[in-house]
Parts: sequence; C-alpha cells; structure tokens
Amino acid sequence: MTNDVDGQTMDVFEAMGSAMTMRWLTGEPVPDEVVRKLIWAGTRASTPENSQLWDFVVVTSPEQRARLHETILPDTSALDGVKARTASVTDPVKRRMYDGGSHLLTTLRDAPVLIFICASSWVPGDPREDRYQFAAIYGAAQNMLVAGRAMGLGVAPTGIHTLNTRGVRAVLGVPDHKIIGVTMAVGWAARPFGPLKRKPVEDVLHFETW
Repeated sequence: MTNDVDGQTMDVFEAMGSAMTMRWLTGEPVPDEVVRKLIWAGTRASTPENSQLWDFVVVTSPEQRARLHETILPDTSALDGVKARTASVTDPVKRRMYDGGSHLLTTLRDAPVLIFICASSWVPGDPREDRYQFAAIYGAAQNMLVAGRAMGLGVAPTGIHTLNTRGVRAVLGVPDHKIIGVTMAVGWAARPFGPLKRKPVEDVLHFETW
C-alpha cells in the first residue's frame, strides 16, 4: 500500500495502473514536504552498483519558472510544430497526448513545481558508462510518477529541456559533468486520472523461451 498526503491508502498496483503523465495541473502550491516526499521516492529507485548518480533541481519561484519557460520556448515554433502534428493524428490516445503536450508547452511557467533530474556518468573504477546515469534518471522518474499518483499529484516527465539544453543549463547552473535527463512539471491534477492504455500482458509475455 502507498500513503497519500491525506493519510489515505492506495494500492501500489492501482497507482501504477493509473499513473498517467498528467499535463493538466492546477496553480495550487505544492507544499515543500510533499515535494521532498516525491524526491524521496525518486531516490528509492535501484541503480547499478548502487551508484545513485542523480541530483534533483527543484524550481518553485514564479520568476525562475518564467525564466525557464522563456529559455525553453523563446517563440511559438515548437508549439506550432506540435499543433501541426496533432492536426493529422486520428488515433484518440495519441491526439490526447499531443493536446496535452501543447497545453504543457503553453502553461509550463504555471506549473507550481519544475523538477530537473540530472546525473553524472562517473562510476567507481571507470571507464564512464552512460547507461548508469540513464538507469538512475529513468528509475527515479518512474518512482516519482507512481508516488505522485498515490498522493494525487499530477506529474509530467518530459524532455522539454532539449529544446534549449544549453540555455536551461545556464539558468540552473548545472555543472559540466552532469546531464539533464528529465524535466518534470508537477502540481495537483486538474483532470481525473484514468487507466493507462497499454498492451495486454499476454501480447508481450513469454515463458521459458520466446
């Protein structure tokens, strides 16, 4: 079982089954203790050799959020591109995804919390292994997505920083030996959570041999 912020419980499988990327967020502030709980969940993820190469940059001030939004999206070209792709999509699930992406691009500065998951590629003994840093980043992100769902938080892991990685690094002061792997928009969900659309287990399950 997992505990939400009101002390109620949610079965971990229920949380996993409805931990959708929530791009529709309210403007209600998220308490610091809830953000810390989310980061705690991220740091419970397993990593190769227990390397724990992650760092988390949390941004909550309106001024810094606006600065990041303007750095990532200095004009409407990225948003126009998403809208153009959406116009030709007929699959309803993909259309909702693109609509949500457009909405997040438009409202990024309004997300109460932005979290940047960073990591280094150093591991004991070297040589450098990029797979170690990505294992740390994505494991942490998934834990945070599920924990956020259990607490009623909307969490949207994205690669939106890649629209201007150099600029985001400069605004955040990320050291040269760290990469930014995931940008998360976090806030209280403005829309209902629903079941995830995934392939049936039977379609991907193999026993003993392929």
